[in-house]
Amino acid sequence: MSEMNMNQNVDPATGQSTGERTFTQDQVNAIVGKRLAEAKASSEAELKKREKELNEREMKLKATELLTERGLPKTLADVLRYDDENSLISAIDVLTHVKGFKEEKKEEEPRITVLENRLPERQNNDMEHDPIRNAMGLK
Repeated sequence: MSEMNMNQNVDPATGQSTGERTFTQDQVNAIVGKRLAEAKASSEAELKKREKELNEREMKLKATELLTERGLPKTLADVLRYDDENSLISAIDVLTHVKGFKEEKKEEEPRITVLENRLPERQNNDMEHDPIRNAMGLK
């Protein structure tokens, strides 16, 4: 019963308890320690979540760069599965060796066609029968 009185406030003027509970220093330390541990755990969980998201974005960027270097479409970065750089490189290596997946660049000699910009030569007797020259009155 003395423990009960110790945990309740008593109004000295009236001698009645006020209904408020008091805590010992050990109880306060335990409550504060518990709340600090909960806050620390939640902040660590949020930090791990952010770190995971950052790593995913970095790996996607790295995948896009590697795909571009190898001449593959960048959109493959969305469908590739990779957790680390080694698995990413091996997945891209497999894609580059798949026959027909990537357009192979055949180095052909460029064909150069030279077009001459000249009118055909006319012979003298063609001028007499030229309908345009006749229409203009030229001989």
